[in-house]
Amino acid sequence: MIGIALEGGGARGAYQAGAYLALKECGIKPKMIAGTSIGALNAALIVQGDLDKMIDLWINTTTEILGINSDLVSKIKSKNIHLEDFKLGLTNLKLILKNKGIDTTLLLKSIKENINEKKVRNSKIKYGLVTVKVKGFTPIELTIDDIPEGKLSEYILASCYLPIFSFKKIIDDNYYLDGGFYSILPVPFLERQGCKKIYAIRIKGIGRKKPKLYEETEVIEIAPKKSLGSMIIFDKDSNIDHIKMGYYDTLKVVKNLDGYDYYFYSKPSRYYKRLIRKINSEIISRLERKFHTNDPKIMVIKTIEYLLQKNNYEEYKIYNIKKEIKKLRKNNLVKDSLYQEFINNCKLF
Repeated sequence: MIGIALEGGGARGAYQAGAYLALKECGIKPKMIAGTSIGALNAALIVQGDLDKMIDLWINTTTEILGINSDLVSKIKSKNIHLEDFKLGLTNLKLILKNKGIDTTLLLKSIKENINEKKVRNSKIKYGLVTVKVKGFTPIELTIDDIPEGKLSEYILASCYLPIFSFKKIIDDNYYLDGGFYSILPVPFLERQGCKKIYAIRIKGIGRKKPKLYEETEVIEIAPKKSLGSMIIFDKDSNIDHIKMGYYDTLKVVKNLDGYDYYFYSKPSRYYKRLIRKINSEIISRLERKFHTNDPKIMVIKTIEYLLQKNNYEEYKIYNIKKEIKKLRKNNLVKDSLYQEFINNCKLF
């Protein structure tokens, strides 16, 4: 049985939206999806089958959902802050202090508006989440069958409940904490439900990551190639970037793509050795020293990635190594003599 585990990590969750789109495109059909914190929200959106709604939610969600002025966040990001902005920030801070934490009213409202509990319950994909009851610091792993009808949104909020939120009772007169305090990546939960192959979509949130329970369980980990930034700052540009990164990072894992900063169609090591067979050994040595490797495949990829970066190539796209070498050569895009020598002497046939 195939499962998908969605890690907690707040605003970084947009990455998981892109990752799931890639898994679906690749024909991966999970029987169960479990999430912790923001992963619990994403899991519900996926299970109910509203992928367009999930993408729209991530593109359009800003820090306003946490009562933090989104214009102020944009100005901080652009480093274009004025005196009146500091005053606005102070007003936001006073409100948070008055509420003894960030108010979750808008967050719960958004969850209720976007989650269709009936669809989740009737889905062919089983749903699960992780939270922690404050009383006795009790970890709770629940499938949709364990969640009382009409309470799914509240349990999702309970799974997301960070200590920075205002402390309030959520369900049945009890306080809850973010599920990451017990298990930020619910792989063991899925194993207990019978999943033997699990795609674990990481977003590097803060919490306890538990090891898998059984040696025979196959865990395929998908993780961001670079930092996803803040866990509480939601903004459109970052979310779109994270969706794209999640999509292409997942294709890289599932389709075994080559590359580190870019994505290339997979080729065996001998392919790369043939590319550089006519290049002067001194050139090879200099590039190996620059990129700290004596592996021909790694050296070629790192060299081409360096040149793509220098020429501002689009990051989220799958490239063909030979075609890009040909373009760099034909359009005279390489000015440095070391790299010119490399590009001009690669054997493309």
